[in-house]
Amino acid sequence: MFKDLTKVILTAKAAIDVMKEKIESKASDLVIQVKNFKEKKQDDVGVCCSKPLHYSEFISEITHRAQINEVQLKGLIKDKLIELTNNALLDSMELNDIRAEIAGLRAEIADLKEQIKLSKR
Repeated sequence: MFKDLTKVILTAKAAIDVMKEKIESKASDLVIQVKNFKEKKQDDVGVCCSKPLHYSEFISEITHRAQINEVQLKGLIKDKLIELTNNALLDSMELNDIRAEIAGLRAEIADLKEQIKLSKR
């Protein structure tokens, strides 16, 4: 369920990214056309500066971008998992050190109790 939701989110993000790039590209083309129109002062603007985007190309770009997003997300998750594992290992080592100190202190307390018992006799 989580994996499917993640794929939907990544695909939606990829679609938005691709659409944003296409809109920016078309806006840039439009600016160029307007500049050319002003410079030449022609009644007929002419041909568009870029080729039209076909539906299959659009879907292909979205799919490709979704795959890239998925790989990036997996890498981020893997890095965070490694970091958490390393932190847990360090915590475990610190706990073992603390346990060893407690065991040593208990042994010293037991020795002191024995010495007190012996000195009372």
